[in-house]
Amino acid sequence: MFEPGLEIGQILKNSDLVEVFKCGNMGGMRRSKTTNTLVIISDYTKGLYHDKWIGGVLHYTGMGKHGDQDINWAQNATLAACGRNGVDIHLFEVMDAGEYVYCGRIELVNKPYIDIQPGEDGTDRKVWMFPIRPVPDNDVKKPGMFVFKDMDDYKTRGKDVDAEYMKLLAERKKSGRKAPEKTLLPAPVTASDTPKPAVPPQVVGKRLNHKIYGEGTVIGIAGGIIVVSFDSVGEKKLGYEICIKNGLIAFL
Repeated sequence: MFEPGLEIGQILKNSDLVEVFKCGNMGGMRRSKTTNTLVIISDYTKGLYHDKWIGGVLHYTGMGKHGDQDINWAQNATLAACGRNGVDIHLFEVMDAGEYVYCGRIELVNKPYIDIQPGEDGTDRKVWMFPIRPVPDNDVKKPGMFVFKDMDDYKTRGKDVDAEYMKLLAERKKSGRKAPEKTLLPAPVTASDTPKPAVPPQVVGKRLNHKIYGEGTVIGIAGGIIVVSFDSVGEKKLGYEICIKNGLIAFL
């Protein structure tokens, strides 16, 4: 099982995502044979795929911009077989262009089903929807306009949500605001929100080796995060506890 060493809710740039997972830099479904992973990205800023959170499950639209989608084609087949093919699936969400929010590893919780959505040319076509959920479940922020309590809630107010969201994005771009705040749901307060164990201050200045990034020097601490200047990839922020727990770093 591949451990990326990321905190739930951590924001990456596209280049960082590519570096961690050793995958391609384009597309919403990115397979990496090097890390044996499939990165799937739910990008709400583009308005093409109509993904929705319903009852805690993300109904994720499959791969293919034109015409009817094929569940046996490319990474649709990989996602459909998750849990049986040994490939780890990791989810990112994009609510602000260029910011990839890590949602963790996911699993398929129900059989994929067919829905009708417009393609890139605006013509309705058949798409495959994959009901997925992070495992373990977590409280990562989600775009509130796309979160529904249950299917009845979705049927009541979900019809025009995509058009409404794209309108908000256009208004945000015009006004220069960073994000349409009312589209984000704050994470409920849970046990996971309690203060994390402090990082020992003596780690600052120490050299370490990371399984992905190689050797570097700890240059700072921010809560449960260590800031490391790596020799090969520059500065990175790492969750200290998860790195220690999963054996991702070793002090030299």
